[in-house]
Amino acid sequence: MRLKFRHPDDFRSNCLRILDEDTGKEVGTIRLDGTGVNSSGSIDIWLFDGKYQTRVNGYDTAVGFVLGVESVLNHREDLQFQFASIAA
Repeated sequence: MRLKFRHPDDFRSNCLRILDEDTGKEVGTIRLDGTGVNSSGSIDIWLFDGKYQTRVNGYDTAVGFVLGVESVLNHREDLQFQFASIAA
């Protein structure tokens, strides 16, 4: 899983789409409450149907949260693969 941010087609929205590059599916959104990615306004993050969600106060923190979720989910997938190999 590799998550990336993408602006909607109109570039005027205060939302960024979060896509999984491996599957091409949209897995979440980032909603900016300020004037853009450099603002100090709050940022709401919603991933995987709300399973992972938070509100942060900076874009760098938002990126860190998304990358942290990506890292944890990739680690869980690795562990599941290891357990399946041991069981076989």
